[in-house]
Amino acid sequence: MSMLILKTCAELLTEIKQRIIGASILRVVYRQTEHGGLTLPPLGSAHEVDLEVALTLSSGAFVVAWGREDLTEGLDIGWEELADSEGVAAVPVSDGESWPRLIGRTITDVHASWQVSEAGCPESMWSMRVSFGPELHVVIALGELDELGRPTYHPDSLLLLFDESMARSYRPSGSSSSAWGGGSLLGV
Repeated sequence: MSMLILKTCAELLTEIKQRIIGASILRVVYRQTEHGGLTLPPLGSAHEVDLEVALTLSSGAFVVAWGREDLTEGLDIGWEELADSEGVAAVPVSDGESWPRLIGRTITDVHASWQVSEAGCPESMWSMRVSFGPELHVVIALGELDELGRPTYHPDSLLLLFDESMARSYRPSGSSSSAWGGGSLLGV
């Protein structure tokens, strides 16, 4: 079971903090639609993911997907390993270009970026920066890359950003901060 991350859900934010801060990443899989053609590990410092990012942590599974409840758009999380399903390619990326420096590292913090996707909607998490100390980070955000390779907001796909300057410059109109994130979940 997965849940959309809302700023008002203090219990869920506390659970995220307790489950992932202090854990280390053991394995990473991107779940892509087979027809989308993204069935090989991507190259570069920005990765597009159609469906979900499945992280196997020392503390268990942590799955991040895009989610929508009525007009509220944001990141969706789950704690269960994903079963194989028809039409979905599970692309192992732990040995790819960007992940090896993070595999085995301990997660020290998570920073959130919030947005109001439509007037009257609650604030939802649209981006999270997972930190492994002061120098190593990965950002998971709603979005896709445009034809020039720049992040652009799209609520039905995910971006993984390994470049700090790219994450700091990516900010959709409904967000109060960039994808790099504002407040730490340690303060929750």
